[in-house]
Amino acid sequence: MYDTAKYLASVIGPLAGKTQHHIINSVHFVQKIQGLEVPPGQKLVSYDVSALFTSIPAEKALEVIRMRLEKDKNLNDRCELNVDQVSELLELCLTSTYFIYQGKYYQQKQGAAIGSPVSPIVANLYMEFFERQALDRAKNPPSLWVRYVDDIMTKIHEYDIDQFTEHLNSIDPHIKFTSEQEEDGKIPFLDTCIHVEDDGSTRVTVYRKPTHTDQYLNFNSNHHLEHKRSVVRTLLHRANTLVTNESDKKKEIEHVKTALRANGYPEWIFQLPNKKSQQDKTQNSATKERRVNVGMPYIRGTSEVLARVFKNHGVNMFHKPNNSIRSQVTRVKNQTDKLKKCGIIYHVKCENCKEDYIGKTARTLETRLKEHRTRTNSAIHEHCQNTGHTIKSENTKILTSESGLIKRKVKEAIEIKQRRPSLNRDEGLELPHVYGPLRRSRDLPTSRDLP
Repeated sequence: MYDTAKYLASVIGPLAGKTQHHIINSVHFVQKIQGLEVPPGQKLVSYDVSALFTSIPAEKALEVIRMRLEKDKNLNDRCELNVDQVSELLELCLTSTYFIYQGKYYQQKQGAAIGSPVSPIVANLYMEFFERQALDRAKNPPSLWVRYVDDIMTKIHEYDIDQFTEHLNSIDPHIKFTSEQEEDGKIPFLDTCIHVEDDGSTRVTVYRKPTHTDQYLNFNSNHHLEHKRSVVRTLLHRANTLVTNESDKKKEIEHVKTALRANGYPEWIFQLPNKKSQQDKTQNSATKERRVNVGMPYIRGTSEVLARVFKNHGVNMFHKPNNSIRSQVTRVKNQTDKLKKCGIIYHVKCENCKEDYIGKTARTLETRLKEHRTRTNSAIHEHCQNTGHTIKSENTKILTSESGLIKRKVKEAIEIKQRRPSLNRDEGLELPHVYGPLRRSRDLPTSRDLP
């Protein structure tokens, strides 16, 4: 279902963001309100939908998207499906969301599933429809209305605020808004703060929540240097693109540097390199199509060497975090029972001796172990028959999970080569010779650490 939702996101995604009120990010927002004046009697008011994804009426959203698809002249360029087929698949994705809570299965009947690739686009398309209804039917619509998905900034006369808020909340019984008015001449929106001066002019600074601690990725942490440089680039870029007043910009840049120094960043890292020359950009664009991107966990001293080797072969290597404190202490969802897990590499040990076996399966572990016990061509079945020993499900260990078939075969082969299980009749997928020296290095990860 996830792959279907991902495919649908690519099909209906180009339909969203076509209205004049839509903004794509904070930079676009600052450009949109450039020169904004807020005269006496006018107020800036921001609106936000409460629990947007779970509030979207699925049936109405399907109607809206279908109408947009029927008017889309480029649909056949993006996919081979017709409007009916796309609509049917989308309905399946929006109405087939199930989850487990305390051992019981539940169906989500309202809204779009959080985490589904297609949900943000469905929400955005429905909000475009809602936006049109809200502005067309309002008695005294705001003179400014800009929207980022469900975050909306308006400029409206102070006498019309309450009436307009009631109007917004009366359009759809499922969509309810909270509002925030400017206070002391300031109002936050996204990660910006709009300041209204006494003469009605406006300026923009970076907004930080009251709970913000200025804690960033510590320079001494075990992350690739490029990740730390990205922290610097991102914060300085935000200061240079969002802040509209030069004196405010200098203060913001100094604030960023002070915060990063407190996180261990040295002075030399603030000296960012100049932008690439036009020649470099041309060369990069020419080679972009033939280059392959691959993500690997970061291993200090090894990843840097691998990145240089991969680059010589036209492969761009990027590094991603492996283990984190969050992954070790946080359990957002109920844990799936071990025997119910799919797409895994598992390790079976005999209850009575030291014989063991490593295997893979796309189905549940429970189903696979039943096959091992009953199929005569199974190495585990043969061992139990010849020795009278037993294999217990609770003693079977899941080594790692992997949904992709090829990656699952690779990880199985790595585990077999590392652990040398006695019951395996072969070593699984034949791996390139480079895995030999990598496997013998104790500093390198097992299959559980591979992407």
